[in-house]
Amino acid sequence: MPFKWEVFTAASLVCYHPHSPGFNLPTLKSVSITLGALLLVVAIVLLARPNYVGVRAGRADENYLQSQDCKSCHEDHFNSWARTFHSRMTQEARPETVQGDFRQHNSFEYLGVKALMERKANGFIMSFSFPDGRTQTVSVDRTVGSRRIEQYLTRQSDQYTRLPLAYDLVNHRWMSLNGSFFHPDNDNYFQHLSQWDGNCVFCHNVKAQPHIDFKTKSFNTEVSELGIACGACHGEGADHVQEALSPLNRTLWHLDKDKPKLIVNPTKLPAERSMMICGHCHGQRVPEPYDLIQTILTRGDPYNAGDDLTKFYRPISQTTQIGKVSFANRFWQNGSPRLTAYEYQGVLRSKCFINGQPGKQINCLTCHSMHEGDPAGQITEENRTDKPCLSCHPKFSATSELVAHTRHKQDSSGSRCYNCHMPKVVYGVMSFHPTHDITIPNPAQTVTHQVPNACNQCHLERSVNWAIAESKRLWPTHYESIQKSDDKQFDFPEGPRALFAGDALTRALSADSLSGNGPMTPDSNWAAPFLVEALADNYPIVRFFAANGLSKQPWVVVKPDYLANRSQQEQLLSELRRLVESKFGEASRAAGLMSEELRKRRQDVDLEVGE
Repeated sequence: MPFKWEVFTAASLVCYHPHSPGFNLPTLKSVSITLGALLLVVAIVLLARPNYVGVRAGRADENYLQSQDCKSCHEDHFNSWARTFHSRMTQEARPETVQGDFRQHNSFEYLGVKALMERKANGFIMSFSFPDGRTQTVSVDRTVGSRRIEQYLTRQSDQYTRLPLAYDLVNHRWMSLNGSFFHPDNDNYFQHLSQWDGNCVFCHNVKAQPHIDFKTKSFNTEVSELGIACGACHGEGADHVQEALSPLNRTLWHLDKDKPKLIVNPTKLPAERSMMICGHCHGQRVPEPYDLIQTILTRGDPYNAGDDLTKFYRPISQTTQIGKVSFANRFWQNGSPRLTAYEYQGVLRSKCFINGQPGKQINCLTCHSMHEGDPAGQITEENRTDKPCLSCHPKFSATSELVAHTRHKQDSSGSRCYNCHMPKVVYGVMSFHPTHDITIPNPAQTVTHQVPNACNQCHLERSVNWAIAESKRLWPTHYESIQKSDDKQFDFPEGPRALFAGDALTRALSADSLSGNGPMTPDSNWAAPFLVEALADNYPIVRFFAANGLSKQPWVVVKPDYLANRSQQEQLLSELRRLVESKFGEASRAAGLMSEELRKRRQDVDLEVGE
C-alpha cells in the first residue's frame, strides 16, 4: 500500500513528548482532542476515497479507467482530446452522435436495392427493399468514424455487423461502401458487410476483448472504452489516479516534473516506444507468434501503451502472407505503404528514423500532437510548414541553401519539404495523404516499380521520361545512373498516363491530382476532358475522384453520380463528352484517343483496403 504522508504527519504530532519545553496539561488535553478529531477526519476521508486499483480485476483491461475519470485533474487535455476525431471514432448511436441524414435526404437506391434510413422514437433504423420483393429492417446501434464517412453497426445476438451503407460527411450524401474500396463494379450489394467484433474493434476502441467462443463462432465483446481514449495512449490509469487523490502527492509531482507518476507519457518515452503506441493502430500487424491470435480473440489485446509492441505483434509488410492471403497489394512494388493505417511501417523504412540516434529518432510526435493543433491530422499550423524538417536540417533555412538544394524558387511548391519527400500517394477513407516513408524523389521508380513520383505530382502535364531527364540535368551526381524508359507509355503526360494505364489506386490518385488536390493545380481546361473520360472507369472509387474534380467546373451543372446504375452512367458520359467537345474541340478528341490507347496497358489488381 502506498505510504500515506498525511497519516504519518498526524501521528507524529500525537507522539509529541509531554516534558518538552512550553508543554502543559491543559494544552495537552486540547491538542489531544483536536488531534483526535483530525485523525477521525483523516480516517473518514481515507475510507471515503474511491478505490481505483483493481478495477476490472482479472480482465485484459484491469486498472484501465474511463476518460471522464481523468477530467477533474486534466480538464484542458480532456477538452482538447474531446475535439479530436479519435474521441468520436466509435459511439453509441444517439441523436447527439449520429451525423448522417435520417430525416430528409434519407433514401438511397443502389443495385436495385432501395434503402430508407429513419430516426424513430426508440433509435435509428435502416430498411432495405430488394428487387425480388423481400424486405429487411435492422437497427443502427453504433457509429464508426466522424470525419469523412460515418459507418454504421447493427447488433444481432450480441454481435456487431457493419452495414453496407455509410454517410459521406464531406459530400453530404448516402453511399454504398462498394464506392470506397478498390473493387470493380459488381452486383454484390453486401460485398463490404463485415463483422466488427473480430476486426474493427481492435483499433477503434481501447483494450478490445472479443471473448470469442471458437465452438459457436460467437462473440461477447467488451472494450475498456469506445473510441480512442486516454487509455489508448496512457495505458493503465488506476495507480496514477489513486496516488493523485493525495494532495501531497500532487504537490510533489508539481514540484518535481521528473518524479514518476505511475502513468505512461508518450512524450517522455524513448522514440521507438513512443512510436509503438501510435503504431499499435497506425501500423497494421499480425500476432507474433501467430498462435497468439487465440489469446487475442479470447482474453483480448495484450498490448499496453509503453510496452514493446514487437513482443506481441509484427508489422505487416509486402511479404506477409497468412495462408493464401497476401498483403502485397497494400504496398507499392518497392515495399512502401500505399494505404493509411501503415504509417508506422513508412516511418520505420525512412532514413530519418533508421539513421537517427537510438531513443531520439524522428517519431510521430516530431510532427503530430495529440492535444493541440488542427484535429484534422492533429498537427499545428507551424508543423504544416517545413519547420519539423528544418529542426534536423537547419541549413536549408537560408534561401540560398534551399534553392541550391531544390533547384526551385524559394516560394514554389517544389521547395516544400513535404511535397518532395512525403508526397500524397497514400489512400485512406476517400482521400489521399502524405506518405510517411520519407524518401528522395526518384521518377525512375515509376517505371521500375509503378510508384508515383513526387516530380510528376506537380508536373502532371509532363511525362515520366521528362522527369527522369530533368532530374539528371538538375542533380547530375545523384541521378547519374537512372535512365529513361523505352516503354512509349512513359512518353505520355503522367497525369493522363496514370489515370488510364495505372491500377485502380494509381488511377484514383491521378484523378484526385488532376482535380487540383495535389501540390499544383493543373489547367482545368486541359484536365477536364481527361476527368470526363475517367467517368468510364469500371471502378467506382476512380469515378468518385473524377466526379469531384468535374464538380468544380463552372460548366458542370449537376455533379456526376459515381454510384449511378450502368445505363445512367452511360447516358451521363455521352452528355459530358458532347459538352467537352463543344467547349474544347480537338483537345477533347485527343483526350479520348489517349485514354483509349493507355487503357490497353492497364493491369488491374483488386486491393483490400482494410478500413
